[in-house]
Amino acid sequence: MISNKERIGDALELLAEGLYPQFKEQMRKTFLDQWQEEAQKSVKEYKNMKKRELEERLYQDIGALLQVISRKWGKAFEDHENLDNQHKGIVLELIQLRNNWAHGNEFSNRDTERAIDNMVLLLTAFKADKSIINQLSQHQDTMLTKIMEEKNLVPDREKKLQRELSELLKKIPFKNVDLLNQALTHSSYLYENPKEVNRDNELLEFLGDSVLNFISGEYLYNKYKSVRNEGDLTKLRSALVENKQLAKFAEKLTLRKYIRLGKGAALNPSLLSNTFEAMIGAYFLDSGMKKVQEFIQPLFDSVIAEIASLSQGSSGKVAADSKNRLQEWVQKNIGPITPEYETIKEEGADHQKQFTVQVMVEGKVYGQGKGLSKKEASKKAAEKALAKIYKLGL
Repeated sequence: MISNKERIGDALELLAEGLYPQFKEQMRKTFLDQWQEEAQKSVKEYKNMKKRELEERLYQDIGALLQVISRKWGKAFEDHENLDNQHKGIVLELIQLRNNWAHGNEFSNRDTERAIDNMVLLLTAFKADKSIINQLSQHQDTMLTKIMEEKNLVPDREKKLQRELSELLKKIPFKNVDLLNQALTHSSYLYENPKEVNRDNELLEFLGDSVLNFISGEYLYNKYKSVRNEGDLTKLRSALVENKQLAKFAEKLTLRKYIRLGKGAALNPSLLSNTFEAMIGAYFLDSGMKKVQEFIQPLFDSVIAEIASLSQGSSGKVAADSKNRLQEWVQKNIGPITPEYETIKEEGADHQKQFTVQVMVEGKVYGQGKGLSKKEASKKAAEKALAKIYKLGL
């Protein structure tokens, strides 16, 4: 019998086959004969490939294909007649799915059905070959049958989790309580309790960070597009999703009551912020972008007036974080490109890792930073790059 992991692998191959012709057509329509060069800018591993080799690799590598679609969304896909923000969210979700699959993760029946449903929705919007969509739909029907069979067989463990997290579930109604539990599980707890849990929240934190940046950007655009410029909105977004503010959101939801920590880990604002991001990433996988937006908007509404007021006047401007300041400098002094952050070293035990990240612009290293998370190390790398820039008077 085919496993869910194998089924998702088959589905990803079908997704690549169905998506590539429509992707290529839209890229050529937007960028003309330069579309391959534009695609290469989004996948650094393909930087030196010849055009024919690049096209073959994009056809075969669904991860790279989705990555290009995500990064070129605003220029090539956003105005497509059948695509909207829901489909941008689906692309982000499928990138995470492909990464989980590549890491050898197992998938529940619900996760598998949702993943295939997203593929069907995306291919339908892109007007892909119907025979491919039909093949995916057959996989989806099989998963729906499995879900119906297990519907009345809820394990005791799941019932226990539902009881333990009942108050939190009233605030953020997950369908899959295991996913919420994973979002609340710190790596230190996994390290000390390997028989009880098999995943921590680090990958979900990464996903949640991306989702929050997207939602906050759209939120601020809709709210201030007629009265604020790009620089103002960038700084407001930094303030809205900075660690201190996310930690406050976590406190408002009383997340500290539910976070599972190892005995040697300390509950601090940074950890609260990371857990909030992980919960957002998990809720995105559980219920989709629209539900996350509905959940997060009241939290944004509750603080945006104060944050926006701080950005006015000479006293108390909202300071952009180091990554945004570096990006502003690059775009002003070098061109319309984005600094690239690369993790070059991981040290220490799994539950107490220290990361070293370097930031590069056009292949040149500008700075390195260390931190207990990749996000913290990235910010320190940007700080080092800015210090170097200021010192050299660039």
